[in-house]
Order: sequence, then C-alpha cells, then structure tokens
Amino acid sequence: MNHHKSNASARSGRKRAEKFIGQADSNGPVGWLLRLFKSISTFVLIFLEQGAVHGLAYLGKPLLHILESKNGITKEEDQAELFDFLESLANSTFINFENIKHSDNVDTLLDVLQIQPENYMKIIYNLTRDLTRLDDTELRVRTQSNLEFLRTHQTLTEYGICYTTNSFISSNLTASLLLTGRELPLDDFYSTRTVHNVRYGNLFDGDITYSFIGFEPPITIFYHSPYETLNIAKYQPLTNEAHEYETFSIEIVTTKDFKEDTTISQRGCRFHYESNLTHYSIYTKGICLQECRIQLAYKLCGCIPHFYPNPEGPRAKKVCHYKQLIKCFPRYQKLFLEFKQDINDKKGIPCYCEQNCVDSKVIIEHRQVLKQTQKLIGSIGGLIVVKRYPLVRFSRQLLFTFTDLLVSIGGTAGFFLGFSVLGMVEILYFFTLRLLWYIVGRR
Repeated sequence: MNHHKSNASARSGRKRAEKFIGQADSNGPVGWLLRLFKSISTFVLIFLEQGAVHGLAYLGKPLLHILESKNGITKEEDQAELFDFLESLANSTFINFENIKHSDNVDTLLDVLQIQPENYMKIIYNLTRDLTRLDDTELRVRTQSNLEFLRTHQTLTEYGICYTTNSFISSNLTASLLLTGRELPLDDFYSTRTVHNVRYGNLFDGDITYSFIGFEPPITIFYHSPYETLNIAKYQPLTNEAHEYETFSIEIVTTKDFKEDTTISQRGCRFHYESNLTHYSIYTKGICLQECRIQLAYKLCGCIPHFYPNPEGPRAKKVCHYKQLIKCFPRYQKLFLEFKQDINDKKGIPCYCEQNCVDSKVIIEHRQVLKQTQKLIGSIGGLIVVKRYPLVRFSRQLLFTFTDLLVSIGGTAGFFLGFSVLGMVEILYFFTLRLLWYIVGRR
C-alpha cells in the first residue's frame, strides 16, 4: 500500500473593518457617557469579529475585555493603529521584519495595555479564531476527499499561525499545544464522519484527489512531505485564486528491525519521536533547522522571534521586542534563511541536522490556477491530484549486524590462523580464572 505524500500548509487572512460612530445623547451626561461607551464597545466588537490579521483570519472577542478595562483604549484612531501593528506583527517573519508598522503612539498603547514581547504570540493566538472549528461547516477550513475528511490543524510555524493537513506530525505542532501547553478537544463534527490523518491509496484506487478549502483570499500554499513542516526558505507568493497541483512522490522507508538494532549515530537519521531539540518535542530535519535559526537569532540579536515556542524553565530565551526585530534581523536575512552570509559563502554556518529515517520527497509535476472558484464554492484553497504512484522506494535497512561481525571475525581468523571464537574464550579462561586458581594452589 502506498501513502499519498503531498502535505499542504496554508496561511490565510483578510482585513475588513466597519466603522460605528456613537452619537451624543441629550438625556443628561450620565446617559450620554453610557451610550458613548456602548457605541465604542460595539465598534470594537465588530472590528474583532469581522476584521482579520493577514496570515490569520476572523478576529474574535478575547481582547475586548482589555479595551474595555480601566486603562483601555477608547479612541478609534488608536484602536485602528494598534490593530495595524498587530496585523503586521502577525504577518512578519525573516523576509519582512522591516515592514512591521510602528510609531511612538504604538509604544504608548503597548505600555497602556502592558503588552510585553513574551505575550506577542499569545495575544495574536487569542485574537485568531480557529477556522477549522467554525460552526458553519460549509465555511470552515477543511480537507475533503470524496465523502471522507482529512484532519486539519491550526499550527504554529515560522510564518506564524497556519493550517496544515494530510500530515503525520501536525498534531504535535498545533498553536494551542505549543503556546498554551494544552490540546484542543476533538471536534464533534467529525465524530460521525470518516476521518483520516493522511490520505492512503494503492493502484486499485486509481487517481487520488483531495481538496483543502475554506480560505478567503489572499493565501499562501506550501507543499511538503507529510513527515515535515513548511520550509520558510522556499518562498511562495500570495494568491487570490485556488490552485490545482498534480503531485508525485519518492518514498524513504525502513525495515522493522532498523531502529531496534541500531543507534542514531550508526544510522545517521532520526525518527520523529527521537527528539534532541530544546524547543520542540518531536524531531524532523526541518524543525531541527528551525532550532538552528533560534540559536543563531539568540547569538546575533540576543533574543528570538515571537513565533517560536519558548518553553518555561532554564531553556527559555528572551523574546525580541518588535524594535529589535526591525533593527537586527533584516541585515542577517540570507544568513537566517540559507545559513550563508552571501552567494560566495561556500562553507556557511554549521547546522548539523540528521535526516528523517522515514520521509518522502514531493514533486509537483503540474499546476494550474482554478479561476472563479470562490464564486462556485464560496472559498479558495488547493486541489491535490495524484495520478502516478511512486515507482521508486528507498529503504533504510541493517546490512551488517553485531552477530554478522562476530561470524566474520571468527571465519576470517579460522581460515587464516585456525583460530575461532571458542579458542578466544579458552585463552581468556586460561589467563584469568585458571591462572587465579593456579596461583592460590588449586591446580
């Protein structure tokens, strides 16, 4: 049986605001103040519910209590400027930190709300509605393959909050787990439906297709192995249309006794549950490269970007203030993305990461734009098609065990010297126990 090895990650978002301006009431100053406060609260609620951060979507109610607090923000201009800042911060990564919108007023607003760099990502997460759990099942982000579904998770990546489907590891990289330490309960929607983590298929199934839909434009779509996460160094542009991808994959598998009879140093690869990383509980080569960027950022800038998980305790690192992101990171952009200073740097920065023991290489053979998809189904996304099954499979297997080594040594020594393992044991016996007994008088 062959797996379908095209995994997809997507980030999406839209920004829409509706202005609601409260009018003064002539029924006394108290009534006027109450109606003004209600108008401002209503405006903020509309902004949170219907606006969205680029790369995210649907801002909800979690920050409303902050804006309504004693030291909250009441001016519409300040609210709009703060959300512009949060939008650009949520959409920032190594390729565009310099685009973070900021001003002296933003600093004042952050001080008023007591927002520290350590809280940047949690605030963005709390402001982000999980599109995979919308009540309207026709509007939610989902992955369908005929009448069956594939699990889709809201994940934390180097692009911030994204959505990942058809993956073996996405459940370990959810935004909820990495930021709050808690897993979300299972969605009741799938309790009565057939759901898979990964789409499987064989030659008898014919062409395999699945649709990753539920997004409003613009979005960015990444395709990678289901054993991996997205690679930020492989830039993908934003798109306002759905895309169809015809994919093909090459598989790397292992034999059953491969792990038990070898050590990591012997095989030169790791399974995903053999993590030696400090910020992630699972291992992939891509996540290992992320840890290299974490260490490099801490070395060069003295802090790490807000979108990385930062476990509490001795391994915790200082999170960068947005000014440090703007000031320090752009000058090292190529170094962070490719671990090289420039095109002439052949050696680069050392970052040794073992390969994945089980993996696949996804090849996109053909792609096309599916125009006007949003008018047809109400959203955009990616359609994945597999017409050719893997013809090449690489297998990691143990060719020479310790038993084979003993047999080889014994056979070679016996052939040339008339020596065997039994002879070696006899020599050890005579010059240890037999010698000791001889010395003490037991001959």
